[in-house]
Amino acid sequence: MKSFLIIAVAFVFAFSAHAQTSVLDTSLVQQYVELQMTPAQLYSFARDYSVDKVRRTEAGNLLVRVCLGKKEYNRFAALGIPFKTLAPTPAVVNMASSYNQMVSSWNRYPTYSTYMAMLDTFRHQFPNLCEIDTMLAATPGGHSLFAVHISNNLQDKGDKPSFFYSSTIHGDEPVGYYYMLHLIHYMLNNYETDARVRRLVDSVDIWICPIENPDGTYYYSNNQLGSRYSTRYNYNDVDMNRSYPQFGHSESGSYEPEIQAMMEFGRQHHFTMSANFHGGAELCNYPWDTWTTNQRSHADASWWLEVSRRFADTCHSYHSSYMTEESNGVTEGGDWYVITGSRQDYFNYFQSCREMTIEVSEDKVLSSNLLPNYWNWIKSSLLNYIEESLYGIRGIVTDSVTGLPIEAQVIISNHDKDNSQVSSHLPAGDYHRPIKAGTYTVTYSAPGYRSKTLQLTVGTHATLWQDVALVPETYGVEDYDESLFTISPNPASDYVLLTASDGIVKKLNVELWDLTGRMMKSVPMGESSFRLDISDIPAGIYMVKIMSAGTTLHTGKVVKK
Repeated sequence: MKSFLIIAVAFVFAFSAHAQTSVLDTSLVQQYVELQMTPAQLYSFARDYSVDKVRRTEAGNLLVRVCLGKKEYNRFAALGIPFKTLAPTPAVVNMASSYNQMVSSWNRYPTYSTYMAMLDTFRHQFPNLCEIDTMLAATPGGHSLFAVHISNNLQDKGDKPSFFYSSTIHGDEPVGYYYMLHLIHYMLNNYETDARVRRLVDSVDIWICPIENPDGTYYYSNNQLGSRYSTRYNYNDVDMNRSYPQFGHSESGSYEPEIQAMMEFGRQHHFTMSANFHGGAELCNYPWDTWTTNQRSHADASWWLEVSRRFADTCHSYHSSYMTEESNGVTEGGDWYVITGSRQDYFNYFQSCREMTIEVSEDKVLSSNLLPNYWNWIKSSLLNYIEESLYGIRGIVTDSVTGLPIEAQVIISNHDKDNSQVSSHLPAGDYHRPIKAGTYTVTYSAPGYRSKTLQLTVGTHATLWQDVALVPETYGVEDYDESLFTISPNPASDYVLLTASDGIVKKLNVELWDLTGRMMKSVPMGESSFRLDISDIPAGIYMVKIMSAGTTLHTGKVVKK
């Protein structure tokens, strides 16, 4: 109570020459208001209210747009600070009542039933590229959360990085929702003809949740959305982008059903990179939201700046005035304004993902006729950002004795902090570490294994493949030498040639294992050079073990094309 009194007094002084105070309409489910305050006042205020946008005035003060939910009206009014209510930007919103109407010209928003029909059509038209995962069968408002899975191998991720796009955690910001549906349609329909799309679908395990807050978007009607029909908050009147687990708090608390579903979905898929889409501004917002750069920068802040810059600059190449707010379309979240409980910070800190927030339109709701133009301005950036997950350091971590994949931590010395390290995950044992070009000291470690430290150099927008075999602590052979055998070609279609160095015992046995631990072949290797037939096994990743009298002399990875 004391802190509110101090804030109120400060505000009265600051607002003495500001615009007249408006009156809140208590019949509305939410209202946007604008305040003028100093940076210090904003820092305190944003921890109690849903600040939506901040702009700097020539005098150095801040114009702050705030969304007030109905339950906050009395508390806000008690502050006694001047404000003005903001009318929504007029937008002509046309709705698509069928799949064909939506995709014929892409100048409409979908009704909820059309959204459902689109997901069903995607799945049926492209059964080998697309499946629909139900993240939450029933939200409090009677809708569902879905994720669209796009891959050339829907059943086996292999060693691909997992990537996640989601949108509209704020229900009254539907432009990203439109973008995501358009992106799904574009990738599925262009897989056979567009080499870039094909490469992304073949190389990245892609997941897209088009709408994270359907209860807010379709608050008043399943057949209409927009400023008069949608709300920022979910059905329970909660701003979900202020309600994720925060630093220093446990993930095991009580959270909104949509948030709980999203947290569990992230834990299942171990996303390398992700992004969530908002409206009301045009910029890339990278972590952290909780801290300013001066307070606590992200370990990969320089990488984030490069990635964000590429996203915004690519948009500029299609329309010079799109995505230009703050530092020409880029900001560190807390430097814009500090918030707690954001989706972005949760995924970065608790799930060691690389997620940023992308504000995609200055108007929260664009008129329908503008949507195709905006799509053309952002499409290449959306594809670029997926592609970013392929760069950096990546590989597979295995047990040096069995050749089977294991889960291990991959930590960069004098660099990683605040959970920025990554891990390898089963069933493939793959790890993916996006990072800025440079030379790094990387340590691979797992319980029960001897750690291994390597000096690795990665280039700009390049991929360094580094497979690692960790030796169990109980393994008795000290002079284990990974250079005794070579495997080529790799990847291969029909066979691989296994070649032993001079002096290696000739009575060897070759075993081929898949990543689930199933032995596919076991054949004797009678000569120092041996041709292993792989023409009869499915495409995928396999482990080769070369044995002598029950002892593993060498393990290696084979990729069957």
